[in-house]
Amino acid sequence: MKKAALTVLLGMVMVAGCARPAVNTKLAPLAYIDSVSSAQVFTGEKVKFAGHAVSSTGQVVAYTWRSSVNGNLSQLAEFETDKLTAGAHTIWFRAQDNYGNWSDEVGTNVSVVIPGGPEKMAIRVFTATPPSIKEGDWANLSWDVSGYGSVRIDPDIGDVSMSGSRTVQPLRDTVYTIFGRNDEGVVTASSKISVTPLHLYTLVLYSIAAEDGTVRKDKVVLDEVTVGENEMQVQMQGFLSFDLSAVPPDAIIKTVDLDISKSVVVNSPFPWQGSLNIYNQQYGDTLKPSNYMVIVPAGYLYSWNYNFVATMLPDKPFTSPDFVTAVQKRVDLRDKRFQVRMQFEKYYYYSRQDYTNSGYQSTPYQTSANYIDVGSGSPKLTVRYIIPE
Repeated sequence: MKKAALTVLLGMVMVAGCARPAVNTKLAPLAYIDSVSSAQVFTGEKVKFAGHAVSSTGQVVAYTWRSSVNGNLSQLAEFETDKLTAGAHTIWFRAQDNYGNWSDEVGTNVSVVIPGGPEKMAIRVFTATPPSIKEGDWANLSWDVSGYGSVRIDPDIGDVSMSGSRTVQPLRDTVYTIFGRNDEGVVTASSKISVTPLHLYTLVLYSIAAEDGTVRKDKVVLDEVTVGENEMQVQMQGFLSFDLSAVPPDAIIKTVDLDISKSVVVNSPFPWQGSLNIYNQQYGDTLKPSNYMVIVPAGYLYSWNYNFVATMLPDKPFTSPDFVTAVQKRVDLRDKRFQVRMQFEKYYYYSRQDYTNSGYQSTPYQTSANYIDVGSGSPKLTVRYIIPE
């Protein structure tokens, strides 16, 4: 009897050990649109869609695609069609599992235009990488817009090309919005960068007047800080020096801004003189004639007015990751000075204007000075840093 009871007990334990947990058959699958071959096509042109779905409790057994204009399109995970009619389509995708549960719909946009007719712009790509940063770090915005018209990104960026990328340094959570505009209307897309706050120390440094100055191409050294070309068409390069001794030696530099926005612009250095390039040049306590650079080196910290877009100085400071790297190096080397050289560089190949033709070789360009009086604008360097715990 004891043996029989033991056998029954073991059987009950084995059955209990093999029991499966109850399955929640009410959970809906999740649907994903993987790819769309083009966000803008002509009527009669094929566009391919691909999607998939995931079910946590069952198997995915059905799919549906539909258009806000043309209705139902397909019941396959992947398909292509050339039947979309002209207009702005929202394409919806969903999936069903073997318990009969349908996923929420996910959507994407496709613009179908008539060949030869007016085209509304389409934003193919607008992404922020990474989407989350720590305060003082940098992220990258990338975009690609189709069609013809103007493209703008807000905040703080402004007009941009149809496709490209830009490094940004938001100091708080920021939603960037891209606008594509032409006669057919406006299209927009947004991308958010989340910023984790840090305890940033801020140090504002004004340039050291006794170490600032100008070196002309004819090897004359001046006390004032000017960059461009004087009345005799002699090129001038400006130099600024900043004292970093107040930055702790263990500081991790997060942002560096060079503010020369209060400088006085004399006549037309833009676009006649070209782009204003800023370089790190550690020239020491005293400027020498040899500090003038005849050959323009690579590796500038910042370049303003590239391709002759600008006509004046911006009202915001210059900043870039290269500024941070350059200042961090000086701090790591226990160097108490951070010094820069400013010079113009011409780009004669710019397509919108031929700055080499005779119209630009006469007055006022050859009889007037064209330069920036940097020293009169109280140039300053703002350094933000953290102290590691």
